[in-house]
Amino acid sequence: MRIAYLSIGGHIHTERWLRYFVEKGHDVHLLTVQPAPIEGVTVHDIRTGIAFKPLHYAVALRKVRRILERIRPDLLHTHFLTGYGYWGALARFHPFIMTVWGDDVYTTPHESFLKGKLARMVLRRADVITGDSEDILEHVVAMGGDAQKCRLVQWGVDLDRFRPDAPTAVRERLGIPADSPLVISIRSFTQAYYNIDVIVRSIPAVLSERPATHFVIAGNEGDDSELRRLADKLGIGPNVHFAGRIPHEELPAYLVTSDIFLSVPSVDATPVSLLEAMACATPVVVSNLASGLEWVTHEENGLVVEAGNRAQLEDAILRLIDAPEMRMRFGRIGVEKVRKGADHRAHMARMEELCLQLVREGEGGRGAG
Repeated sequence: MRIAYLSIGGHIHTERWLRYFVEKGHDVHLLTVQPAPIEGVTVHDIRTGIAFKPLHYAVALRKVRRILERIRPDLLHTHFLTGYGYWGALARFHPFIMTVWGDDVYTTPHESFLKGKLARMVLRRADVITGDSEDILEHVVAMGGDAQKCRLVQWGVDLDRFRPDAPTAVRERLGIPADSPLVISIRSFTQAYYNIDVIVRSIPAVLSERPATHFVIAGNEGDDSELRRLADKLGIGPNVHFAGRIPHEELPAYLVTSDIFLSVPSVDATPVSLLEAMACATPVVVSNLASGLEWVTHEENGLVVEAGNRAQLEDAILRLIDAPEMRMRFGRIGVEKVRKGADHRAHMARMEELCLQLVREGEGGRGAG
């Protein structure tokens, strides 16, 4: 197949997805306003340099249409309902697959009448809609998406790399004693709803009870300077390690060496980092969001706290620090859940078959229409 993607360039989710299809021998093209090289992928830059958004979208749409006319893909697969989704729908190319990510469903379409109308238009025009949790697909249907078009497809975990016995030398590199409890957060710094500030503000209370504890704060996107200043203000600098963007190939080492993984956003779909932590048998603390609860049951394989509730977060961290047997049990069950339900290659194989089926059926008629 020749597949054209509209998606965020330079993002690990996009890269992993596209690399699978390249490895399977497909001709993969990426149309993006954030161009970054991906081995085996032809990247098309659709940036316009126009600050006025309506004109930017219109000019970029012309670029998208011309590229699609030139490369003549077998299908168009757009990632992210808002933004890229607009171009995907307005290109009127079929077959057209729409993959939703998270806040493109949970928040952005509800910010204005126009954004909501555009999002519903994208959902109507898509031939297939995929999402990584039952919850996000339920929200898609509530927005007007056709439930018959919806498919559950996980980003998934590379189980060869993310495993409990992955080698690690992270503690030595960061100067953390082998017997010190280590707590890790790996979430983006770009949005306040990830509640990284709540995590940082919880640290003094944890250190007052367990002063040997160390924290690693990392994120795939954004600037952590405000959080660094907050840590300095709180006087917790020596016990907090800001790791910035950890290369994906190094991430298993960080997770395996950590005693607790935190993911406590107020808005989210299924966090891939959560599943990766579970695959490494790292005990987890998550916020009470529906997508996360599809994977974590309170006191069965993790602890659940209210999003934004610092006192509950502090208690959960301290409880896990003091309960090694609970950590081992949570870790063991977490590995089983992820291996059973979130294998990256299994979900990409499902996605590949879905693409092939659409191409075979010629759903909507190939090309513009």
